[in-house]
Amino acid sequence: MRPEAFLLPLRFVVLLPVVGLFLGSAYFAYRALAEAWAAWGEPLGKALPRLVGAVDLALLSAVFLLFSLGLFELFVRKLDLPPGNALAVGSLGDLKAKLGQVIVMVLVVKFFEQALAFKPETALDLLLFAGGVALLSAALWLAKD
Repeated sequence: MRPEAFLLPLRFVVLLPVVGLFLGSAYFAYRALAEAWAAWGEPLGKALPRLVGAVDLALLSAVFLLFSLGLFELFVRKLDLPPGNALAVGSLGDLKAKLGQVIVMVLVVKFFEQALAFKPETALDLLLFAGGVALLSAALWLAKD
């Protein structure tokens, strides 16, 4: 009997983090829904930061979902997904690239949250803020498909 026959069942150990990450994704999706629901009926000044927070939580949910399904597809078995589906992962490099794009989007939302509270006091503050926007734009351009 070949040694691979003993190693093949070990791939199911990956189900533990897959389930944990999937539950984390469901938790963040629920928190995003709760945050968006809490913003309902509030004035724009209060609702906008809450909705931006809901987008942040939704992106975190997407990161956890993408990573859990990617690990499942790489180690346990291929998923029957239509061609071109965003959740389809062919290799570890593919999973890493998709996660990198979502993480850049999370950083964009975090930057936007900070921008909502930003009150420039000097011209240098405004210049640094513009530089941050330019760097963020460059990161988005580099992260595109």
